[in-house]
Amino acid sequence: MARRIPRISFSALLIAGYLLLGLYVVLRGWIVVPASPLLRGIYLCLGAICVFGYPAARRWQERRPSRSADWAVLLSSLWIPSVLYLFLGITAWDLLRLFPGAARLEASFLPRWGSFAGLVILVAVMLLKGAINARKVAVQRLDLSVDPPAGLSSLPPFLKIAVASDLHIIGTFGEKRLARIVEAIQSIDPDLVLLPGDLVDAPAEVLERSGVGPRFRSLSASWGVFACLGNHEYYCGADEAAAFLEANGISVLRDRCVEVGGNLRIVGREDRAKMLLGDGRPRRPLSEILAKSDPRMPLIVLDHRPSALEEAAAAGADLVVCGHTHNGQFWPVNYIVSRLFPLPYGYERKGKTHIVVTRGAGTWGPPVRIGQSSEIFAIVFRFSSNEVGA
Repeated sequence: MARRIPRISFSALLIAGYLLLGLYVVLRGWIVVPASPLLRGIYLCLGAICVFGYPAARRWQERRPSRSADWAVLLSSLWIPSVLYLFLGITAWDLLRLFPGAARLEASFLPRWGSFAGLVILVAVMLLKGAINARKVAVQRLDLSVDPPAGLSSLPPFLKIAVASDLHIIGTFGEKRLARIVEAIQSIDPDLVLLPGDLVDAPAEVLERSGVGPRFRSLSASWGVFACLGNHEYYCGADEAAAFLEANGISVLRDRCVEVGGNLRIVGREDRAKMLLGDGRPRRPLSEILAKSDPRMPLIVLDHRPSALEEAAAAGADLVVCGHTHNGQFWPVNYIVSRLFPLPYGYERKGKTHIVVTRGAGTWGPPVRIGQSSEIFAIVFRFSSNEVGA
């Protein structure tokens, strides 16, 4: 139980912070609303919908799946980045007004509500640009090499590996997002597809109704399509999510190692949410998972969160692929994320171990990315002694 308390507290802090930011922005907007009972009543209703709409819409979607619920989730999710940028804008404007004459200049050229309206328009433009960023699935290319394993002559000279995490497929709109991601993956003609967690973000019955199953089944690679679970699969039911993915052609590895083609090991790790939202037991140590595998074979590890990189390197992993961080998804949250993980985004090498953390092919919550686009990684994994190139 002692290990669960910090996680519960952190989640509670995030929720409390979100609500406080929302209430602050709504109260600051109240100042410029005309003193009309009707207008102020409408404003309070809109404020309540903004602050509490997203969690309410998600619950509606889970309990009574429908296209209306999908639309409610989509529209209400836009408040999440909006409240962040409204807060930053209000704070910046308040600091600017500390300079002599700034307040008088504002009063001379703008009506009482002018600065707040201008901020709302600016945030709306940012959201529009962010939606365009999120729809774009960029392909990041890496060329990596490992020493050829002794005694294994059947390995090909190289493998083309597609890595896509954090798809967050949810509801009807998830089918369109998944179609773009699958198209990007298949465009690189991969030998192997790796999906390190947070693939789905809705109960299995919602996914079945939305028709995303055939899209998942259209993913193909000669060496297979493999996934591990992320924290969001646990939020919506890990066993059901894994069964849905397996039924649609994706091999879900849950603290399990498989040998592919007789010459490559792939491990998928359980997410740490297993302790809080699963059976309460910690995930198995990587050394235990690998105990019965052939140590001569190259090793690829899928781990949703980039928080156990030293363990993977110590186990002799040749490649570790992670997601989870989204690289913040909204600027400037990326600077906060960079303080939480040893590698929040990108590529790093620890000894013989290549580590890749992707910001994700989809988005959590709103279909918006500020300061970045969605992405997949296309890795050429060479079994030779050549140096690494990017």
